[in-house]
Amino acid sequence: MAQLLNPVAEIECRFDEAGAPLFRRRQGARFDLHCHSTFSDERLRFLPGLVYHPLLEPEQVYDQAKRRGMDFVTLTDHDTIDGCKALIDRRGSLADFVFGEEVSVAFPEDGTIIHVNVFEIDEAQHAEMQRLRGNLYDFVHYVRAIDRLHVINHLTWTAQRRVLRTWQIEKLLELFDVFEGINGTRSYAHNAFAWSATEGRGKTLVAGSDSHSNRVGTTYTLTRGDTVHEAIRSIRAGDAAPCGAFGTPEKLAEDVWLVLHQEIERRLAAAGSSWERLTCRGVRLLGRLTYPLVCRRYHRRQNVLINDFLRALPA
Repeated sequence: MAQLLNPVAEIECRFDEAGAPLFRRRQGARFDLHCHSTFSDERLRFLPGLVYHPLLEPEQVYDQAKRRGMDFVTLTDHDTIDGCKALIDRRGSLADFVFGEEVSVAFPEDGTIIHVNVFEIDEAQHAEMQRLRGNLYDFVHYVRAIDRLHVINHLTWTAQRRVLRTWQIEKLLELFDVFEGINGTRSYAHNAFAWSATEGRGKTLVAGSDSHSNRVGTTYTLTRGDTVHEAIRSIRAGDAAPCGAFGTPEKLAEDVWLVLHQEIERRLAAAGSSWERLTCRGVRLLGRLTYPLVCRRYHRRQNVLINDFLRALPA
């Protein structure tokens, strides 16, 4: 599997006529295809009552992406396009921005939920995707019918934290042409599994930071196009390469703490009594002490899952 992961480097080396090395930034359009704003909300099973609420407002995501050299920008909030709408309301029309959404889609056979990014959508299409997301097959039939780029995200993730069965992996390989090859919050093994599962099957691999904090633009897709529509068309045609940073357990721990700390501080500022403020401070102290242990346990559990996923790979 070590040979499978050879993502495009940011800097390429060429040689001049005298044989001297010339280093330059690779040519192409850069596009972080997976990032979240404050309009994404996730409930945490191990911390009931707290919301895993991304740090950046939509315009902050956009600005950070541009500062990091992204030619095109999207938002893929969970089951909503409200962040995309808010950005346009606040900034006006943006020629380099495209509406995106990370849709929670279920296998109808057993309810296993996976995540699919869809791009260039409007409100009516968002509403129809939400209506259909309980049935993966109906959902994919629809996004194909409206001719939209759709990407299966982080192939080793399910909402139930369980391993996809062999037949489910086979179905995804049948239904999807584009897979997330590098997810900036998932570690090497998780990304390598996506490469291994798709090897030799003619699939296109893309990349995104999956940022819930400040990592927008650190992982991205390299493609071609002078407009956002041309870039998406190039990706659909297979002209794409995953680039940038993998996730690590340390990054995960930092991101979890940054997001939870902000939520605790928000509640502390809104506290109406001394008891509420004392409770928030206690939770903050407890969180600071325990979050590294929780993240470490989560990472160990993910390593176990990877082995189970490898056993479920189709022959």
